[in-house]
Amino acid sequence: MSPRVDEQNQQIRDIRKQQLLAAGAKVFGERGYAGTKVSDIVGEAQLSHGLIYHYFSSKEDIYIELAKTAFITSYETIHQAVHSNGSPYERLKAMTEGIFAHTRESGHFFLIALQTNTSKTVPEEASAISKEYSAKSLELLKHLFQQGQEQGEFIKVDPSEQALMYSSMLNGVVFTQLTYPLLEDFPQVDQILRIFIDTSSLKE
Repeated sequence: MSPRVDEQNQQIRDIRKQQLLAAGAKVFGERGYAGTKVSDIVGEAQLSHGLIYHYFSSKEDIYIELAKTAFITSYETIHQAVHSNGSPYERLKAMTEGIFAHTRESGHFFLIALQTNTSKTVPEEASAISKEYSAKSLELLKHLFQQGQEQGEFIKVDPSEQALMYSSMLNGVVFTQLTYPLLEDFPQVDQILRIFIDTSSLKE
């Protein structure tokens, strides 16, 4: 088989794998891990049932890969914002806007992350990934809030608690908007962050 044919075959395999992952994200996000069958994913992807086993051995493998993508993407968004230019408040705002933008495009990944954090039925490996990256993300947020307090932008409370409050608040806003939308879009970021910010120190 020629290298060109090998390359074309690999492209086809990659496309089909992405089809299965996209279908898995949608179905897991809507039905949860326990409520999803392999046949549901195959049906959503509009591929033959036997084809899935060329890429994944079980729905567990699909879920683990999706959970890994969800948590790594979230962590990288936070990491990039924390280490970018701008004041701590500007970085927090940009990060929040980035999370909202990603959720608009890939809301199912947020729902997968949420159920991985809260459900006892998901694979143990997915739960381990969640614990690892959630801890890393909270540590980054802690440092960002600490910097903001030192520069007089953020309210002076325990930065670890502030990071946890921010994360919990953000999860609640995103979950509500995805499942029971009360607004046409996410609330204005400045309004959301007001509870965490010493607004008297912000420049107009």
